[in-house]
Amino acid sequence: MPKSQLYLVRRELETFTGPVTADELLHHLDRMAIGMRDEICGHCGPWVFLDDREKLKMFYPELLSLVQSAAIGGWSADIGAFRNEPTIKGIAILPRRKADRRVLVAAAFFGLAIIAAVVAWLLAGSAELSSRIIGSPAPQVAEFNALLQSGKVAEFAVAMEAQLPRIIDRANRNQEAFGVWLPYLRTYAFNERGVGEIDGIQSKKLRGEAPVSAPADCSVRSWVKRWREAGPSVTAVARGESLPSDHWGRLLAWDPYWIGRRSQKGWLHPRNFYHGCVLTALRALESIDVGPDAEPARQRLVVMAALIQDQKSSDKSMLKKLRESISGPNKRTATAFGLWTCLDLAQTRTELDVCLESPWHALMESDYNREKFYWSMLRLAVKAQSAGNTAAWPLLRNDLQAFIVGRDYADSYTRLDYTEEMQFVGTQKGILPESMLVPSVSSSSALSPSSPTGATAKSSATDIQVDLAH
Repeated sequence: MPKSQLYLVRRELETFTGPVTADELLHHLDRMAIGMRDEICGHCGPWVFLDDREKLKMFYPELLSLVQSAAIGGWSADIGAFRNEPTIKGIAILPRRKADRRVLVAAAFFGLAIIAAVVAWLLAGSAELSSRIIGSPAPQVAEFNALLQSGKVAEFAVAMEAQLPRIIDRANRNQEAFGVWLPYLRTYAFNERGVGEIDGIQSKKLRGEAPVSAPADCSVRSWVKRWREAGPSVTAVARGESLPSDHWGRLLAWDPYWIGRRSQKGWLHPRNFYHGCVLTALRALESIDVGPDAEPARQRLVVMAALIQDQKSSDKSMLKKLRESISGPNKRTATAFGLWTCLDLAQTRTELDVCLESPWHALMESDYNREKFYWSMLRLAVKAQSAGNTAAWPLLRNDLQAFIVGRDYADSYTRLDYTEEMQFVGTQKGILPESMLVPSVSSSSALSPSSPTGATAKSSATDIQVDLAH
């Protein structure tokens, strides 16, 4: 190998090293100052890559063994090796690529999402499973029933609110459980603090099947809308000028005794859907400002709610206080609402005749107000029949007989059906009996008056009780 021959090294096609001798080239290779991917050129020779064995052998054979010894010497991983020729024999271990950071972040978020979904399902989607995992006891019907039986309505509402999501979940998952919890869900929705609806329970199921005389939606929200839309119409009705077709007008004309006599399966308190509507309508009217003209309507609803509730209580002091506070000569309000309240509070025929006096005598010129007068008379007849008051019957019978000739037994405005009441007092084919029916004891739980023709009518020890649709 000629020692004096010089070579020039071109690195990455940009920089040059040299001139260098063959020994100096070996020294640079050992120090990794030159790599196998660099080019070398001899005197008047072509540029050749150090890793190109064929061309290196062809143009610079004196350097082939030198470069090959450097490659085999263990530096090939850093300075490179000959082209198309592995420098290390055996199994090659490739370095691992670090995981993409974005992939790791996405995987972390995905895991958190799964955990959050599982927790949400445990807390809301499955009350039974979550109660076992968390350790809190599942709600029991007996606990809520005990609160209602002891008259603790406020405590009942608080307890229901705390367990409501779990109760709704259980009721919606099982039809039998829904039937068990429905009376308590209705009590929660329509009691003195309820809003007439519950998220997660269909309004139709909460309402039940009721006749068309009641609105389909009796939530506080719907009543607020009705009262606001009523506006001056409430004043017009109070003056006896007109009867609206809207539900708020019919509700104010409802007979609280008719409602109190009707029981409805699946209802505890309120007694039925009608009772619940009265409570939510009152709550809605008290929650908004519709002006002083709505005050008579509010007073009317207060009396209706009290009278409905009073029929379920053996203590009649509430009824007495209402009569004293509203029906006194100096406390009568000259509105249709005041007249209807007077009719509802009357307990005898003499008290009923007071409603014909001032300031209501002008309002009695209305056909509908006269009709309500006779429906109140029917109520007194039912009361006389229940109490066995034969002395009150003749006068009541004569006036009622003239009223029912040629008509059906439904209120022409509210469409409340009084057929059960008519049967109770012994009406047969539109004819009332000349004398009061004598109750015959047929069972220990109910009294059934019997007419001379053998007809019977429903009764209880105190008053008629009618079952509405479920």
